[in-house]
Amino acid sequence: MSELRITTTSSSLFLTPELPFHINRVSESFRLEQHKHEFVEINYVSEGSGYQYIEGLTIPVKKGDLFYLPVGASHVFRPSSPVQRGGSLIVYNCLFEQTFARQLAESFVPGSALHSLLGSTYPGQSWLYGTDRNGVLQGAFNTMLEEFRKQEAHFRLIIQAEIIRVLIHLERTVMRTGMGGTPKGPDRGSHRLLDASIDACMLRLREQPGERVTAAALASDIGLSERHFRRRFEDRTGMTFIEYVHKCRIETSCELLRATEDKVAAIARHVGYQDMKYFNKLFKLKTGLSPREYRMKNKSGEVYEKH
Repeated sequence: MSELRITTTSSSLFLTPELPFHINRVSESFRLEQHKHEFVEINYVSEGSGYQYIEGLTIPVKKGDLFYLPVGASHVFRPSSPVQRGGSLIVYNCLFEQTFARQLAESFVPGSALHSLLGSTYPGQSWLYGTDRNGVLQGAFNTMLEEFRKQEAHFRLIIQAEIIRVLIHLERTVMRTGMGGTPKGPDRGSHRLLDASIDACMLRLREQPGERVTAAALASDIGLSERHFRRRFEDRTGMTFIEYVHKCRIETSCELLRATEDKVAAIARHVGYQDMKYFNKLFKLKTGLSPREYRMKNKSGEVYEKH
């Protein structure tokens, strides 16, 4: 078995003393080899899906995923396939050298998580993984890229402020919860990534309640056996997979009954139920009311939901 070849990307390719950071937007391909850097890199997945290979781990990626790579960590992105039906894997990259990292560190209290993060290299500081919330990170990277391309008055300060915003997001959503900020091995990183994958499945079920998706299909998407997926899903949600599916569907039904005049049968089909008798029985079990009773109570301002 041949040994993996890892190249080193020099800072001089992107950075200068006059401009110690670089922002770009890249459509990932299969051409680039796995590599490490002489600089810090923050990656944000803006479009598409694929994989990020980091230090021996294979991580499924999708829009909204964020990675912090300290100096010395090796990685490479790969799209899902050579020809992607759903579009390319688009990644925004923010690169900056260690001297600039030390300047950023001065914005934080000495000894704090971010102060330590910006002063450390791999493997003393592990890479970090986070996800976007409400499009905050996409907005930050949009601003950084636009300012970097235009380079108008004070663009350096604006980019620096956006980098700090991204770092604070990492600290709030990853490092404070014990999922970053301290060195960790592949096992701990794998658990964190697995939880994020389960969270993504939960979001999919909430946002697409009518989709006919099985636990087996979701398990396959994130590289788990169905049995392992069901066990981790229940650990994460406190419910079985099918209980969570019904919960999402009935909650969406309630929203549609309150907000629309759609027929009950149409609402049932929209959330994935073709059998009206089963839908009515399940709805009453979950809410204590039939769908029509629920709508009438809501119209009169007397909404009741069973807990």
